[in-house]
Amino acid sequence: MAVALRRSTVALALCALASCQDYNFNPVGKCIIQPGSDRIKLLGSATADVLFVVDDSGSMTAEQASLARNFGKFIDGVAQLQADRAKDGIDPFEFHIAVTSTSIFEAWVPTNPPTCSNTPLTCNVQTDHYGALAQSVACSTQGAPCDDLIRNYWFQSTTPGLTFCPSSAAGVGVPGAAYPAGDFVAASGNPKVLHFTNDLEWSTWGTVSPDPKITTLVEQFKANITVGTCGSGMEQHLEAGRLAVKKALQQDGLKQVAGVDPKEWPHDGAKMVVVWVGDEDDCSNPNDPTKSLAFTSATSGPGSDVCTEDDASPLADQKKFPVSDYAAFFTNLDRPFGAAFIYSADPDSCQDDGNGNIVCTPGKCTCECPASCLTGPGAGGCSAPTATPECLIPADCAGRSAGSRLHDLSQQVRAKGAATLDASVCDADFGQTLQRIADLVKPPAGLTLPTKPASSQVAVLRIESADGSTSRFCDGPGADRDWNFVDCDTGAAASGETSLCITINHSTGHCEANPGETYVAQYLGLVPQPSASNLEGGCATVSDCTRELGGAETDWTCAPVGSRGTCVCAQ
Repeated sequence: MAVALRRSTVALALCALASCQDYNFNPVGKCIIQPGSDRIKLLGSATADVLFVVDDSGSMTAEQASLARNFGKFIDGVAQLQADRAKDGIDPFEFHIAVTSTSIFEAWVPTNPPTCSNTPLTCNVQTDHYGALAQSVACSTQGAPCDDLIRNYWFQSTTPGLTFCPSSAAGVGVPGAAYPAGDFVAASGNPKVLHFTNDLEWSTWGTVSPDPKITTLVEQFKANITVGTCGSGMEQHLEAGRLAVKKALQQDGLKQVAGVDPKEWPHDGAKMVVVWVGDEDDCSNPNDPTKSLAFTSATSGPGSDVCTEDDASPLADQKKFPVSDYAAFFTNLDRPFGAAFIYSADPDSCQDDGNGNIVCTPGKCTCECPASCLTGPGAGGCSAPTATPECLIPADCAGRSAGSRLHDLSQQVRAKGAATLDASVCDADFGQTLQRIADLVKPPAGLTLPTKPASSQVAVLRIESADGSTSRFCDGPGADRDWNFVDCDTGAAASGETSLCITINHSTGHCEANPGETYVAQYLGLVPQPSASNLEGGCATVSDCTRELGGAETDWTCAPVGSRGTCVCAQ
């Protein structure tokens, strides 16, 4: 058995030095040497795909205008990040921005509900809530009463007492057209994905002669983000985001709207950042007229509607999709993930959590009038009849309710390792928030491994070109070398231990993955791997090895690796 062990050890050493693709370990009696991970292709870090999911209900005029006016602050932040990279001799990173709205459908309980019938099963509503044409919608439960599912923009009403949505508030909406339901949207004539590529002249931003390509992209974003206020009053922030990503990835038979090439968004290995913006909480629920939540005249008021009532129902009876489903979806896309959540919260409640994440407490917030509305020519505050869109803030903050589900998703994806940013939709100035979102978009400062290496002596980090060939090896680990293991929470050096997190030493200039290149880590993982019965992985004593891997205690040793050992065959 000792001879077989020595052969395996030599094979491992040669494999690490040659950076081969697989480690092959074979059973030796009852003692099994196995890698925790053999070859890990880490995701590219010089590209980011950004999705804005924007509430397009009737109360969002001011917020959309503020996003548009302050987008320059986002670009300011990006330009500074690009300048920092240039000083280190690193190529600029690129990012690609798409926009969708929160509109999927809006459901109402009809006066005389029809039932789900016919072949195939449909709900046939003769006149919908807004007095539009009759509709026939697929349903799933034969004989069940049907809700009235409105899936299209409406711009006039024949129902007494209901106002109509003026064309001036249409934004990207088209009368009679379907709600986006995750489709990317854009102002007329604009691309649906805006490409801030790495050939832009970022050093010119903020000068008297900025790169006209950047200026054009900024203006296009300002138009695209103004999605309008004629959308659904049943905001489905989370489902709209999930549908947008599923369509872009062509999952579940879905695909993005015509004119969007699948290669445009997202990009293989790129970081994904989703930014949710809304003044009411999420109400993601089944798009089925026999299973959906539905408004009535008594349950349609912001903060006290059927969506809020659903939260008070027993868990088994709730119709809204669990937040945990969305946390699992967005953090299991095989790419780095970050998210920003701009929701109803007291601006004073938004604080740093000590780990670099801003976290807010959801609640109905007090509106703040932007300084730009109080000074300058024609300024009349936020109640003047001639106020600009950004200043159209209702005195009672009508339409705003605590963003509890948005807050919960932020908390859950953060617990899964994602970087997050919370902000209040009532903040008078979105400039600082957008600058912070730029920090989310930037490439990660380091790399996160899926499992903890057993020893730094068998850990190799290299950079692979787009064609799969090795571009260069990175020297490490070590504080003054190309890379090092660091504490995932504090960023401090791991003091001779390994960890899940690797930081790149930019000062050496030798271990930077440029666009099109990929980091590849090869290492022997802790044995056994973390499990429900062994949360940390590895071993504290030989008995941990026998319990998890079998064999007798004489078959194993628990080799020290920091605070935990790893199981290796006894010699």
